[in-house]
Amino acid sequence: MSDLVKKKRRWPFVLGGIFALLVIVVMVALWQLDAMLLKTAQAYATDYSKKLGRPIAVGDISTHLFPRVGVEVEDVSVGPAEGEELPLAQLASLNVSVAAGPLLSSRGKDIQVQHAEVSGLTVNVVRFPDGTTNVQRLMQRLDEVFPKEEEKPEEEPSQPTDLSGVHVERAAVTDGTIRFVDRSGGATARELAVKDLDIEVKDLRAGKPLVVDLAAAVLAEKQNLHLSLHAAPLPPTLIPTPERVTLKAERIDLAPLGPFLPPDLGFQAGTLDADWKAELGGAVPGGKGPTRLVGVIKALGLRFAGSQGGKDLDVVLDTDVAGDVNAGDLSLDKLKLDLGPANISGKGQVKGLLTEKPSVQGFELVGRNLDPAALAEYYPPLKKQLDGMIAGPIGLDVRGSGTQDAQALDVNVDLTPVRLKVPAQLTKDAGGVMKLTAKVTGAAASGGALRFDAKADLAGVDLRPGLIVDKAPGQRMEFAAAGTYAPSKSGAGMKVDVPKLSAQLLDDTVTGSASFATAGTGKKATTTFSADVKSNKLDADALLLDEKELAARGVKVPAPQTTEAPPEDPARFNGYRGDIRFAVGSLRYSAMDLTNVTGVVKMTDDLITVEKLSTGIFGGKVVADGTSVRLGPAAEKRPFEAKVKVENVKVEQALAQATPQKVMTGAFNGNVDVKGVGYTPDRLEQTLLGAINGNILGGMLLSKDLVASVSEPLAKALPFASKSLKNADVTSLGEDLPFGVRIQNGVAQLEKPITWTRPEAAMSFSGGVRLDGSLDLKGAVSLSPSTVKTLTLGKVTPPEAIPVGLNLTGKAWKPEVTGVDVKPAVTTIAKLAASSLAGELIGGERGKQVQGIIQGGQDQARAEAEAKRKELEAKAAAERARLEAEAKKKAEEEAKKRLRGIFGK
Repeated sequence: MSDLVKKKRRWPFVLGGIFALLVIVVMVALWQLDAMLLKTAQAYATDYSKKLGRPIAVGDISTHLFPRVGVEVEDVSVGPAEGEELPLAQLASLNVSVAAGPLLSSRGKDIQVQHAEVSGLTVNVVRFPDGTTNVQRLMQRLDEVFPKEEEKPEEEPSQPTDLSGVHVERAAVTDGTIRFVDRSGGATARELAVKDLDIEVKDLRAGKPLVVDLAAAVLAEKQNLHLSLHAAPLPPTLIPTPERVTLKAERIDLAPLGPFLPPDLGFQAGTLDADWKAELGGAVPGGKGPTRLVGVIKALGLRFAGSQGGKDLDVVLDTDVAGDVNAGDLSLDKLKLDLGPANISGKGQVKGLLTEKPSVQGFELVGRNLDPAALAEYYPPLKKQLDGMIAGPIGLDVRGSGTQDAQALDVNVDLTPVRLKVPAQLTKDAGGVMKLTAKVTGAAASGGALRFDAKADLAGVDLRPGLIVDKAPGQRMEFAAAGTYAPSKSGAGMKVDVPKLSAQLLDDTVTGSASFATAGTGKKATTTFSADVKSNKLDADALLLDEKELAARGVKVPAPQTTEAPPEDPARFNGYRGDIRFAVGSLRYSAMDLTNVTGVVKMTDDLITVEKLSTGIFGGKVVADGTSVRLGPAAEKRPFEAKVKVENVKVEQALAQATPQKVMTGAFNGNVDVKGVGYTPDRLEQTLLGAINGNILGGMLLSKDLVASVSEPLAKALPFASKSLKNADVTSLGEDLPFGVRIQNGVAQLEKPITWTRPEAAMSFSGGVRLDGSLDLKGAVSLSPSTVKTLTLGKVTPPEAIPVGLNLTGKAWKPEVTGVDVKPAVTTIAKLAASSLAGELIGGERGKQVQGIIQGGQDQARAEAEAKRKELEAKAAAERARLEAEAKKKAEEEAKKRLRGIFGK
């Protein structure tokens, strides 16, 4: 019995021993974990110490696993670089603690951070005698060690991360210090500090408002700067929507901070006082409700190096402004912004601007002395930023107007007194007219959309520096638009409808309507548009500058940059949807006179499609329905497809656009159906494919008489007296010359020989034309019996036409006859002449027999000519096959090169 009692008394000690053993095991495990984490952290610190050239140290790391999962890091420092004395940053401790139970039971989805606190953070900002700071040196080292990577196209965004399981009870930075040490004066250093820096966030989680408080003692012994940010209840993504900002500053002397600000700023002195609060409401994306700005911000006695006459700049913002974006309400109980000599002030109220009957009560918003050049006298860095682009007072005046039943806001912006000089865009002298006027009224029946009527007068502007528009000062250029504007109810977009749109462009007038809308954000953003434009007459040549005109004026067009531009995102047009309709009675463009130009062009992402396009041109008509191009790829890889129908276009007028020489006359009817990639001649020679089919009516080849071109060498080669035909310098192509051309590998190849017959000869050619205009045509001119009779001075009248082989080479606008082969024709004509002479001399039946023998030679010559023709056709077919084989081989070689580039071999 006693043994049993002893055993019962012994088990608590055994259990306690086991528990103690477990505790020891856990403690040893934690100690080992702490040692492993510390060793890893110190290894990373050593690595980054070498990269940054600054010693980085981690004093200790301790962890705990229950009832909280936490870690505490102590004594972290980023030391001085070579030649420096003070460390860049020091951290006493970083303590993070997460509730273990919810974390384990939810498998890591429920993260309850009980506290995350940074204590004893000290940052030393040191300015050295050379004017640089240790922070600047660190940033420069970071750029050297971690160079910026090339921007890559954005990937399709994934669904926003749901962080509703994250709950942070408290996150804070306490007792932080930013020390400013100025050693630019030599051995004696000046020190100042932002002390007692506290930043705190409490109860951060989905569904709860976010509050961030910041307080600091800026160059003072007690806290004199307070900044508070309040946000709406957080969504599951924990992305905040700010609702309220509060700023309080108690006369902070900013002068001691001057040496630590960028040298280009040249800041020397000034003070800051603020007591300002902003209720943001619907003024920020995703915000709701009214907006109100109340309080005063004063930055007084701001002095900058180089200010004219040592002038001090006072900046004062005093507001008591309330508004509601959704209702169209705006109340200016007080609005005053002073920027030295410049001033913007406002007063009055606007109510219900987005309703049918708005109310305007003494509203005015006026700007005075808004001259950037005058402000630059107080703030010299502004002069460098402006670089002479703008000088003179800008006129700004917004006032309420109208009757009780029809009230509106009148907006007037007058830049007439201003001198403008925007490099490579425009210039304007002071006094040149440049005005914008607009009237904004209520929504009426437009469903919550503002109505506007705006006009712009740019008569005083010179647009010629932009090298695009030929608009000189004094020439007319006015724009007018009347329509409605409505913000999206979600706040992520807007819609503008302009049913009345007009433009006075020099001597021409353009009218029409347009609409524009945006919705969504990021990759899901969409932009839709529509325009309908009309004009009775439009002289684009008078409005636009071209290189020839610029050269005549002695203006040198800048050469394109030789540095390779970064690749454009091929998806940059995604989300664009719209169409443009146009109708122009007469259009002058590139010295071409077009009539009745009408069309419909549609855009879907990067695909531009010409649904309808027709115009009268060169005495005929051109229709280009179905033509398309993709804008996304780079220019050299941009695919296009052209479908053009041509009716009765005068060939001579069309060719005059390419060459001043007269090449051909006649009218062309046909179809052009081609596609390719890129637009440069080199790219088109590789990629252009398609066909041209049609007829030339009443055509005439100018500057070249093909019949005379073969008659002259033929006459010289005959063994008896003969006379070449008179050169008329033209070749008739007949009343109707059909042809078909297949374009491939940079060559427009005739699908079959073109043939036509004239009284003096029949002509036939095969071959092609390169895209640079080089001719490669082989054929024959078959001289008619009457032509041969004339050529031989009546000695020979053959029973049928006699062919002469030749080539057409050179450029299309200056063809050359080469390779004239008169030998077969000479043989035939000589035999016919001998036959005729034999018949006359011998006479009778015997003479006919002799003629038959001789004419047999003529049949042989004819057979030889036919064989020659077939040989030429076979050579042309072989040449086509060779070109196709070369193109195929070239494509295979390019594909191999790409593969070698991909695999690095």
